[in-house]
Amino acid sequence: MYRIFTPLLIMLLSCDSKIAEHDRLLITVKRNYAVPKSAEPVTISIDWKELTTRLPRLKDFSFTVIDQNFGKEVSARLINTGNDKTPDYLVLDYTFNSNEPVFTFLIKPSGKRHEVVSEEIKTDERLEISFLTPLPVYEKQNGKLNNVASTLVESTMNIYPDVKTFPVYAPHRWNYEYSFFMAGAFKQGKKTGNQSFIDYSREWLDNFITEEGAFVPGVYKVDEYQLDNILPGRLVIYMHEETGLTKYKSIADTLIHYLANQPKTSDGGYWHKQVYPYQMWLDGIFMADVFSMQYAQAYNRPEWFDEAVHQVKLIYKHTLDPTTGLLYHGWDESKNPVWAHPEKGTSPEFWGRAVGWYAMALVECLEYLPETHPERKDVVEILQNLSSAVIKYQDEQSGLWYQVLDKGNQSGNWIETSCSAMFAYAFAKAHRQGFLDDAFLKAAEKAYNTLLNQYVYVDDAGNLHFDETVKIGTLNPKTSKGDYEYYITTEKRINDYKGLASLLYVSIELN
Repeated sequence: MYRIFTPLLIMLLSCDSKIAEHDRLLITVKRNYAVPKSAEPVTISIDWKELTTRLPRLKDFSFTVIDQNFGKEVSARLINTGNDKTPDYLVLDYTFNSNEPVFTFLIKPSGKRHEVVSEEIKTDERLEISFLTPLPVYEKQNGKLNNVASTLVESTMNIYPDVKTFPVYAPHRWNYEYSFFMAGAFKQGKKTGNQSFIDYSREWLDNFITEEGAFVPGVYKVDEYQLDNILPGRLVIYMHEETGLTKYKSIADTLIHYLANQPKTSDGGYWHKQVYPYQMWLDGIFMADVFSMQYAQAYNRPEWFDEAVHQVKLIYKHTLDPTTGLLYHGWDESKNPVWAHPEKGTSPEFWGRAVGWYAMALVECLEYLPETHPERKDVVEILQNLSSAVIKYQDEQSGLWYQVLDKGNQSGNWIETSCSAMFAYAFAKAHRQGFLDDAFLKAAEKAYNTLLNQYVYVDDAGNLHFDETVKIGTLNPKTSKGDYEYYITTEKRINDYKGLASLLYVSIELN
């Protein structure tokens, strides 16, 4: 017997599917106290009336709660504090297993019915609970956002009106990911003519430097030689060009001096940090070499174009897997016994965000590298080859990419939002630059739309939040083997600025 679906029925089924896809609620739990370093058991009490008002399908008591930080289902209880059998609270007996200040829980309707138990509970007043609505649901109720990029910047400005408290994870820090976002805020300010975006990013930067053009004492530890700490120099150059103030030029000169003294491998590759001798990481190209190309263009120092291209090509040679065309996270000239291949010196896996940093670095470098530079064509070829490899591992259904790029079908792997935004940005910008064809633009648009529809949420004040960004990925031999198990068990977080900044950049490019 065959079923025949009319076009109307097919359309209705399609609409129901889309509604179900967004039938979920995100809960953030902020720890408003000095967070202990050890694991901490807590009782999280969530108002049931508030939950069911926002997600009415929960009224049948059938739901699932997922710990978004670690991707695991959480045991939940429905508690009635009186005698009417009606729930007053959804209670999670949970253990904070990291020192994160914010944890996130996804609640969605499911077939698992929960019984209501009468019990007295004590609400933990130290925990601040917020409710976040999926962006498509918010837009259905409030109208479509006119400009996602501007709303992302405004959201950060609303959440952190005092930029010294930015962000909750590490306030008042000279840091690559926060400067990454602030540089995007500056770019969006210039694009839209919104001076408040420019002023906000400048205010953040000015917290770290003096009027005489030096770092505030304690801000920068030179002897650590961390490539990550070079990246804020991009915003420094933007501000010098914007204001003409010599203090910014002085900081840019200082950073290029530090980079000139960065320890190197025998073939001239930057060590990622002093504490990781002989190691080159893909991340380092975005951290240092985009800045040095920007510096070369801004201040007529062409030798820095040559040095940056050398770094771009060198790490590509050392980390390239000729079979897949993908790049390993890092390479160690000394072939450390923890994670380095005994012959090749490469780390074991293709980590999404590391490759994403490198892909973004390529399109950013090509924004500065002169068309007459003799090695420009080599950088373009690397971009095209890498993009052709990466697009093969784009998840067909979602259009996004996995934490470990080539193992999407393996147990425990998961879609990671920061690398997905990075690849979408690199593809879209490279298409606009004329280096990639229309297939890559379509891939970028598909990824971007999925990120907005499935991973962006809105709070009651209208601020945007971005979920499921991996917190960290390191090749520190003391804490990481760089293997599959390491990457898939690494904690995720909401509003990680490596993810938010990447989403901002692709929003500026596509929105």
